[in-house]
Amino acid sequence: MFPTPLPMVTPAKCGAMPSKVSCLYLLTVVCWASALWYLSVSRPSSYIGPMSFQVRKATKNSTISNIRARSLNPHDFGYLINEAKKCETEPPFLVILISTTHKEFDARQAIRETWGDETTFPDVRVVTLFLLGRSTDAVLNQMLEQESQIFHDIVVEDFIDSYHNLTLKTLMGMRWVATFCAKAQYVLKTDSDIFVNMENLIYNLLKPTTKPRRRYFTGYVINGGPIRDMRSKWYMPRDLYPDSKYPPFCSGTGYVFSADVAELIYRISLHTRLLHLEDVYVGVCLRKLGIHPFQNSGFNHWKMAYSLCRYRRVVTVHQISPEEMHRIWNDMTNKKHLKC
Repeated sequence: MFPTPLPMVTPAKCGAMPSKVSCLYLLTVVCWASALWYLSVSRPSSYIGPMSFQVRKATKNSTISNIRARSLNPHDFGYLINEAKKCETEPPFLVILISTTHKEFDARQAIRETWGDETTFPDVRVVTLFLLGRSTDAVLNQMLEQESQIFHDIVVEDFIDSYHNLTLKTLMGMRWVATFCAKAQYVLKTDSDIFVNMENLIYNLLKPTTKPRRRYFTGYVINGGPIRDMRSKWYMPRDLYPDSKYPPFCSGTGYVFSADVAELIYRISLHTRLLHLEDVYVGVCLRKLGIHPFQNSGFNHWKMAYSLCRYRRVVTVHQISPEEMHRIWNDMTNKKHLKC
């Protein structure tokens, strides 16, 4: 709770003082006291500093709601659209979280009809969700609400949907898994312009018949540092991130992790000041948690020239249009007999 501000001293009150010197002295004292009060409530915390013992203890023993109430980043956005019962009947093997925007209906529909179809693999339960914030366009919000009533695969929180809020969108997904689908085994976070080779992901990488992993995180690992050029899309101001190197992080185009990590990242994020670069921020959270992301050559964060044999070997490919998504999926589904 913030301390009560000091009362303002008005010129009328000063006029009642015995002398101008006394008035000036009183004003000086009040100004200094007000400045100290302001600093005490507005001093920013470090983006990447280590957690204190008290935070570690709270992360281990407290509920999510209790931690959020006293955190640096409470992430207290309400749900505008939610699918809270999506995992009630049976815990899924894989939850797919897809970052999208309101105008990307064609991409969402292509995913629903191809690799994101929850019924493709009858022996493995998959849950697919599209993640969004709120649009400033009321018509787009209404259209999304109607889409949600048809497909029941959309989750929206009450923050403005924008590029600089991608971190909030990912944390929304982590929060959703931790709250409504904690018994899932694995989570894939990806984007709406990504093609995912689900067969390769499920049966060759995650392997449903093996013991589920814990504290597991994999994707296309990047070891880099902040870009200081203000013209860059990935510009990082020095006052936000002073270090010359980022911790290892997985490209936000697609990464997979065990479901227990969703709650760990969400909890640690409540005490880790936000960065606008979503994948970098997740890497910062992983470093605080002592989780090292594993490199996997099947994840690609660029566009690849199409060939059926080549795409059979990958897990993700970037910059795929809805039309390309259908063509690739049809090839993979109908040409399984072809040898490479």
